[in-house]
Amino acid sequence: MPAILEAINRKDTAVKRFGGDSVPAIYDDMNEKTKAKIQASFLQLLAKKNFIKISVQDISKASGINRGTFYLHYLNKYDLLDQMEEQLLDGLAQQLKELQPEMLLAEADKGNVSIQSVEVFRYIEMNAAAFRAFLSEHNQNGFHKRLKGFFVGHFIGNMLKNERFFRSASVPDDYLSTFATSAFLGLIEQWLDNDLAETPEEMAEMYIQIILFIRKL
Repeated sequence: MPAILEAINRKDTAVKRFGGDSVPAIYDDMNEKTKAKIQASFLQLLAKKNFIKISVQDISKASGINRGTFYLHYLNKYDLLDQMEEQLLDGLAQQLKELQPEMLLAEADKGNVSIQSVEVFRYIEMNAAAFRAFLSEHNQNGFHKRLKGFFVGHFIGNMLKNERFFRSASVPDDYLSTFATSAFLGLIEQWLDNDLAETPEEMAEMYIQIILFIRKL
């Protein structure tokens, strides 16, 4: 076979192999990196500026991309905020799913803190920038209320219905769940305000003490 045909054949084979297997993976990787850059830049802006005053142009400029690239990933800044909040809560839900009342009590009776409760605070620590930005006064789109409702659902679904955990509760369920979730949310906000001065293990210990206190009501 002539050398030029061999070269063309090798090139064609390489293109087929590249196009068949690698292109989707490369594009997926590029898309994820671009989205990560957009989200990181958005959090930095939200830490300094009110959400209402942040424009897509601001986000694009901070991310080092053009507006067209932004719109390939998000409909607008509200879609960006909603997706980021949803991702944050989905991850938190996975952590809380493992946090079972029986396990908390069993470890507390031994004077220990459950690994699952530590992991909840470790997740918050890893995503502190997002929690801090979304809970700040710069974000007036209801994340605080959304997060509180999220914790109420977890508290009622996982703990309040557990007779052993709250067998002596004399406070109506709606008031008890509101009190408990407000205490937990306050614990998180104070930790963020303290620049995560305590370790996830120390925060989990405080959380257990609050739960045990509420259990006596």
